[in-house]
Amino acid sequence: MADVVVVYNTVTGFAQTYGEWIAEDLGARLYPWSQAKGIDLSGADLVVYGAGVRMSRIRGFHEFRRKIKRENLMGKVVVWANGGTPVHPQRDWRVPAGTFTKKELASGCYPFFYFQGGVRYEGLSFPEKTLLKIFSKRIQRYRHRGEWVVQVADNIAHGYDHTSRAAIIPLVNKAREMLGE
Repeated sequence: MADVVVVYNTVTGFAQTYGEWIAEDLGARLYPWSQAKGIDLSGADLVVYGAGVRMSRIRGFHEFRRKIKRENLMGKVVVWANGGTPVHPQRDWRVPAGTFTKKELASGCYPFFYFQGGVRYEGLSFPEKTLLKIFSKRIQRYRHRGEWVVQVADNIAHGYDHTSRAAIIPLVNKAREMLGE
């Protein structure tokens, strides 16, 4: 059986939820990023990394990238991000463009998936809570920009959880394909 590791980096718990589901479906070992930093993953057949999005960047990926290079994991990594906005064509390019280098984007070296999580104020620092509250008021002005903006505007003030186990199916299928299953 393949040695698969799922690493999640979470602040509010959504990445942990997705990480647990992915690990279960792939029969993988599961680690929070804080623990995975100190574990040698070079022997793994596949590593799946996921985290929440902040300002169109995947949390902690810059540091995880160093681990990929140091432990020679290139070609054995799948990446997901989760955030408060619904799956939308803009998200499909904005998060990778904000996270991956131009060379990484051009080569497509990291299969990427985006999952809607939600908004949970618990776990956020005071500045992050404050910024999110300001954003929740400002987004009300942009309701005319489409259904996904309305969905976010209607739910952001109080928080919400839109995690879906079904959302991970494409990632799990890609991981199995990479493993030759």
